[in-house]
Amino acid sequence: MATARATASSQLNVRIDSDLKRAGDAVFTSIGLSPSQAVRALWELAANHKDEPERLRAALFPHEEEVSVAAHDKEKARKLKLAAQGPHIMEDVIRASGLNPIDSSVPELSFDDLKELAYQEKYGDGAMFFKAMV
Repeated sequence: MATARATASSQLNVRIDSDLKRAGDAVFTSIGLSPSQAVRALWELAANHKDEPERLRAALFPHEEEVSVAAHDKEKARKLKLAAQGPHIMEDVIRASGLNPIDSSVPELSFDDLKELAYQEKYGDGAMFFKAMV
C-alpha cells in the first residue's frame, strides 16, 4: 500500500485593513473560496508566472500601468516640445546670453566665397595668388 507523502507547509500571518478584509472575504465567499484558498491561488498564480513577473505585476496592480502610461505620455510631450524648439535653439541661446541673434537679412556665403575671404584676411593682396592656384 502506497502511503501519501506529507508536504511541508508554511503559515502566513498578514496584516490587512479590516474593511478590505471584509470586502475581499465577501467576494471570495461568493465564488466559493475561503481566505486560505484565495491566498493559495495567488501563490499558485505567482509560481505559474515566475518567468513573467512584469505581467503578474500588471495583473495585480493595473493602476501602476496607467500611471506608467501617463508618465510615458508626459515624457513624449516634453521631447516633442524640445524637438519643435530644435531649429531655434541656437537663436534662443544667443538671446538668453544677451547677444543679438544672427541677422537673417545677411546673405549666406558659399564655401568658395568663405575660402576666398579667409585667404584675403590671411594674405591680403597676395590672396589672389592662392585663388589662381585653386
